[in-house]
Amino acid sequence: MMTRHVETLFCDDIRHEIGGKLSYIGVYSGGLFVPAFPVTLPKLCLSVRIVTPANEPLRTLILRVLKDEENLQELTLDEDQLAAASDADEDAAEERIQMTQFMLVFSPIQFDEPCTLKVRVQTETGELRGMALKVDQLPSMFAQDLAPSGA
Repeated sequence: MMTRHVETLFCDDIRHEIGGKLSYIGVYSGGLFVPAFPVTLPKLCLSVRIVTPANEPLRTLILRVLKDEENLQELTLDEDQLAAASDADEDAAEERIQMTQFMLVFSPIQFDEPCTLKVRVQTETGELRGMALKVDQLPSMFAQDLAPSGA
């Protein structure tokens, strides 16, 4: 049985390819490590997909991207906007699903200290949580390996 959930992907870039395909460049797996703080990244992209059974369509949606507890971005959609933005899909003739997908770009984005980026989706049935991305400093033994030679 399909349950309503949020899928998140953090990466350096999202590219739209010929034929409607998406390419995710530089995908992060739970952690983004930087040599030192503060640091400014030229770009950080998020792909957020909300999946729900077609017989339980989204009625309201508030999507928030948080840096710890700081709200970086908030999107609010009502029932009509959700209907226009959603794709119904037949999943192997087993059950129908409804997907709503967002591509978010932060360019540039600054991190002054270690933090966690979180995705929260508030719907008419409660809060859904996507996977988080922890931003942290590389341990000093690894940071030395990244220093330019001759330094």
